[in-house]
Amino acid sequence: MDDFSSTDRIVHGPKSFFANMPLSKTLTMNLDVPEPWLVEPVVAVHDLDNILLENLADTRTLQAVFELEALVLTGHCSEKDHEPPRGLQLILGTKSSPHLVDTLVMANLGYWQMKVFPGVWYLQLAPGRSSELYVMKEDADGSQETTLSKRITINDLRGKLVRMEVVKKKGKEHEKLLVPSDDDNHSTNKEVKKLNF
Repeated sequence: MDDFSSTDRIVHGPKSFFANMPLSKTLTMNLDVPEPWLVEPVVAVHDLDNILLENLADTRTLQAVFELEALVLTGHCSEKDHEPPRGLQLILGTKSSPHLVDTLVMANLGYWQMKVFPGVWYLQLAPGRSSELYVMKEDADGSQETTLSKRITINDLRGKLVRMEVVKKKGKEHEKLLVPSDDDNHSTNKEVKKLNF
């Protein structure tokens, strides 16, 4: 089986070389990167999770190219004097394209995450039941008025942790987020179960 030494692809950038590796042991090639980085192999002839160097012909070498695909934006969503709003739908985008990625708030500490790139983003409650019942506070400490979106600037490769607080709209205080209508009862329950293993 051919490896990258027989291709014409030229890759510029940092490189690592490991000599005298065991030939008959099953090896794995991966990168130990900062937690907010989503790094994936973009060029790899062989299965990088099950490497047997003795099966790589006479060269006994393997090459792979990894790429930083995205950063992870993480956050915690809270509701004052209540449990985190599990199932709350959030969307993230730009001013011109407000819905590029989306996620759900989890029950555990109100945790959520989304893939992002450096730039200016706007976090909002998704249209539908989430925005019908809730509004976002301007600041996580609840000292400011409500807002329709939260501006988030990603200006480095360290990712970002966002804390946000939501409050129920007036007259909606006793309504539950995860009580669907009869029409979408089955599909909504199925989705919630799938996302909360």
